[in-house]
Amino acid sequence: MKLKTLLFTILSIMSLTAFAQSGGVKGTVVSRTTRAAIQGVKVTLTPGDVITKTDATGHFSIENLAKGEYTLTFEAVEFEPLTLAVRVDKMMREIKAVMIPESNVQMVDDAIFAEFDTETIEDAQSLPSSLSASKDVFNNIASYKFSEMRFNVRGYDSQFSDVYLNGIQFNDAMTGYTPWSLWSGLNDATRNQEVTSGMNMGDFGIGGIGGTTNINTRPSQMRKGFRASVVNGNSMYRFRGMVTYASGLQDNGWSYALSVSTRQGGNSYVNGVYYNAFGYFAAIEKQFNPMHRLSLTVMGAPTERGTQQAATQEAYDLVGNNYYNPNWGWQDGKRRNARVRTYHEPITMLNYTYDISDRSKLDVASSFRFGQNGYSALSWYAGPDPRPDYYRYLPSFYEGTSTGAWLYEAWRSNTDNIRHLDWGQLYDINRRQPENATYGPGRRSINMIEERHSDQLDWNLDAQFSHLFLNNSSIKGGVNLRRNRTSYYSEVKDLLGGDYWVDVDKFAERDMGGLNPIPYQNDMSYYNQYGHARAAKVGDKYSYNYYGNVLNTRGWLQYGMKVNQLEVNLGGEIGYASLWRHGLWQKGLFLDNSKGDSEKQDYLTYKLKANFNYKLSAAQFFEANITYMQDAPSFQYAFVSPRTRNSATPGVSAEKVFGVDASYNLRLGDFKARVSGYYTTFQDQTKVISYYDDVEATFSNLAMSGIDKRHFGLEVAASVPLYEGLALNGAFSWGQYTYNNNPNFVQVQDNSGEIINQGKVYWKNFRVESTPQTALNVGLSYRSRNNIYASVDMNYYDNMYLSMNPLARTDAVLTPSMSEQQILNMRHQEKFNSAYVLNASIGKSWYINRVYTLGFSLDVKNMLNTQDIKTGGYEQIRLLKNKEESYQTYEPFDAKYFYMFGTTYYMNIYFRF
Repeated sequence: MKLKTLLFTILSIMSLTAFAQSGGVKGTVVSRTTRAAIQGVKVTLTPGDVITKTDATGHFSIENLAKGEYTLTFEAVEFEPLTLAVRVDKMMREIKAVMIPESNVQMVDDAIFAEFDTETIEDAQSLPSSLSASKDVFNNIASYKFSEMRFNVRGYDSQFSDVYLNGIQFNDAMTGYTPWSLWSGLNDATRNQEVTSGMNMGDFGIGGIGGTTNINTRPSQMRKGFRASVVNGNSMYRFRGMVTYASGLQDNGWSYALSVSTRQGGNSYVNGVYYNAFGYFAAIEKQFNPMHRLSLTVMGAPTERGTQQAATQEAYDLVGNNYYNPNWGWQDGKRRNARVRTYHEPITMLNYTYDISDRSKLDVASSFRFGQNGYSALSWYAGPDPRPDYYRYLPSFYEGTSTGAWLYEAWRSNTDNIRHLDWGQLYDINRRQPENATYGPGRRSINMIEERHSDQLDWNLDAQFSHLFLNNSSIKGGVNLRRNRTSYYSEVKDLLGGDYWVDVDKFAERDMGGLNPIPYQNDMSYYNQYGHARAAKVGDKYSYNYYGNVLNTRGWLQYGMKVNQLEVNLGGEIGYASLWRHGLWQKGLFLDNSKGDSEKQDYLTYKLKANFNYKLSAAQFFEANITYMQDAPSFQYAFVSPRTRNSATPGVSAEKVFGVDASYNLRLGDFKARVSGYYTTFQDQTKVISYYDDVEATFSNLAMSGIDKRHFGLEVAASVPLYEGLALNGAFSWGQYTYNNNPNFVQVQDNSGEIINQGKVYWKNFRVESTPQTALNVGLSYRSRNNIYASVDMNYYDNMYLSMNPLARTDAVLTPSMSEQQILNMRHQEKFNSAYVLNASIGKSWYINRVYTLGFSLDVKNMLNTQDIKTGGYEQIRLLKNKEESYQTYEPFDAKYFYMFGTTYYMNIYFRF
């Protein structure tokens, strides 16, 4: 143990001075560097889990404590957490100065999450489950160090981690995921976070199995002063500027905070991607008296960003690097990306707090989210596929022929920009179209850019109550009502030189065309009025238009108590969820099942959770947790084809999760360690995949139900002080995440509703995709007395698997002529190679006249510039009949991959006072 930490702890205990009152502890918290008092430090006393915060003078006080040994933990934004052991006798004890060091660690930029908060698997890697670090030694390392691989703690998807803003849960109502993009770029305004890990319950709800994060944006709780920062980097954007000011609590009871930011530019590796993003935040709060507080928060992050799409290894090899992006091409000498995400969804929140007494509190809050969220994509009609990496444009499709040889050379040399979208050709094709009097003057576009929207109206009403009893047992509870209506539609964004787009279902027209035009009409009301399909102009809705509706209500209660050295927290939640689709257009294919309300899907939801904590001493303790929960399926999987009709997904049901874990924790001054084991099962999950089926030559929906998974593993982490600010840090995560059964599937033809295939998907014992199931971090960190911070880390990853094509693992693709080896090859799951990554960081701050702070931090990742590390990918759902053999077999399309960037840097320079 570091000598100075031991001496400081001993001296702190020895310097406790008697005060003629009942048992308790009080003190003043100051900055180790400036010796200035720190307001708003969260002080947690255990056992008992008594929580208080320091006032404007840095003072805290906890009274009415029984004689015994306790642990005090001090946590504050932009400061390192500190833990002290204290002994309480019959009198009040005082710690005259608790000195906590400022943090130089760069928070993970939330843009890393917004990058992958996208619409479909074709546009995204796995979505990470944890952005925020906590006082937990393992999660602190995993959140920062493993983010480069989109690491999911314990393999859990992000919908199993609850994220709150000012006590209001903000997991997306439609998908369950955490929508970091809503406040991306507002790091300063959202850095005040309260985090619990794993299956522990939070202060604002029972939580899931992946922990909770509450982002506190109340201005009275933000660090007082002005802060400005400038970032230069090469991994997501080139430039970020941010300015933030917080007034702190003023004498008149008012406090306010403002923040604005911008992010601009692309990165060094993927052409066509860019950020044109802004952020704004404003909050005001009034403390009427010691009992009543009211705050209002408004925030938003209007953003436009060009995205990357995965590609096959063949395309990467032809281009000569693993960062080829097929989404863009040259237009008028500038790069233009066809897949651009544009969103602006402001949030308003109103929070009221009533401090009934020093032991009882009532919080009432409401929030409203609105705005637009669009994602553009190419669309075409009865013409050639414009995507440059379409499989028929690649040499492998013509293997062994002169065409294949020519295409190989053309791709290698980029003849006529063959690797990229040909915007000029798309315009020329549209301009050559003949006029059609049916739709008025002008030319019909054969190619265009559409924008797929999911615009949410999301309203929350939340009330919470807490009370601490005299014996330090506690009760917390709350109720929540949530109503979400999301508008799903596609609109014409750019006609690419044409004058209109004819709004018909092109697959239905191809399959059912002829004398009867009804089946391929997307909007029968328009057709009945005008006698033909809509000639959609820029800004017009087309193709589909419906509402997704979710109504949620829940109530929860948790009780905590202490019996000798054992602390127990018991919690439960019960709720109701209702999901339904409301079609705004009557579709010709489904005249009786597309317009109006669908049948409502109603689900009983509940959670049962127990947390146990046994203190061996003030420095070491055991934890054990058990959870069982049932939740409604997400809206996106509850309906088999919501763009066309009201039909529920076959086999859809409530999802169940059971989990247990156990941990041993050790904290001695700056020495921290944790060892944990966990076991989790998931049952009755549902998934729907929509795709073009080359075998059946139609657009299809593959609906899987009854999906079971099993996750178990081990976590080990430690932070070991070595000498004079030098520490050894490490974390190890080993898990085995597998599909635990062969789920049911139904393949439904999109333009008829006809069941094409059904049966089992043979997934049992295959690995869950995307996240590394083995991850190791070993690093050295150094923190000096003159505010220099430096670290170097080595990360190792293994057991990461490709996302599988379920259709390829069904009997539907088996033919009598296929050999056993061909079947095994079809069903084999690709495992990625193991990977090593070396990272480093350095930071320094200067305090000027003990008022101003100037500092910088520099993070450098992948210092070895390794560019062949796969971070994600998926097998394409499409299959082709093999027509070259004398017998029929099916051949899968090549898989698509994402790769980790080579060496990247992130330089942050900041100034505050």
